[in-house]
Amino acid sequence: MLQDAVINESQAITDDEVEAYLPVFTAQWNNDLASIWPVVPSQFLFLPKNTQPAAGSWWVVFLDDSDQAAELAYHDLTNEGLPLSKVFVKTIQADNSSISVGATHEVCEMAVDPWLNSAYQDPHGTFWASEVCDPVEDSSYGYQIDGILVTDFVTPNWFGHKNAQPAVDFKGHAQSAFQVLPKGYAQRFTSPAWQQVNGSEAATSSRAIAPPKGSRRERRRRGQNTWNLSQPQF
Repeated sequence: MLQDAVINESQAITDDEVEAYLPVFTAQWNNDLASIWPVVPSQFLFLPKNTQPAAGSWWVVFLDDSDQAAELAYHDLTNEGLPLSKVFVKTIQADNSSISVGATHEVCEMAVDPWLNSAYQDPHGTFWASEVCDPVEDSSYGYQIDGILVTDFVTPNWFGHKNAQPAVDFKGHAQSAFQVLPKGYAQRFTSPAWQQVNGSEAATSSRAIAPPKGSRRERRRRGQNTWNLSQPQF
């Protein structure tokens, strides 16, 4: 079973608050996501401060302030080259957004596309990045697990799967393949570059601007051979 190390380096959220998310991460990953996407079963383990994650672990790290402009949370790689989700608590609070939705957004996308290199081709030949939470990313589309709000996510049907059934996202907000909800966004490849598609109400959000250098969206455009791995200090 995959091990996900959960680490709290933020001063804006307590260890107890972070630990309360672990059953929710586990339930959404192993039950909700796994019922739809072929994800590897995972176990989430909270690490006390100054404890080094076990070799081979994937990481979920809570930090205070974003190290990339306009990014509330994003997906990166550890210094082992393994998946890492960063959740910036103070930045999320300043944006009046939900910490739990931001965290589960990254955890879900890390589960489905850990290496940031998956994409699906639509009937017209355009490739869409497999960022499964982005098209339904706003908290208003989320749902609760044990009283904690979590992100919605799209199903393979959103990508126009040839055997698509009616459910396009887990909670049934989207109605058709490739539909970007009003506060959501998506990335598609139209030669010669990736482009961002925003929902009708995303224009005033931080997500609508061009992705900042180093962010998940910008790194996808450049490709993994140009990335620098994260070097968190614990």
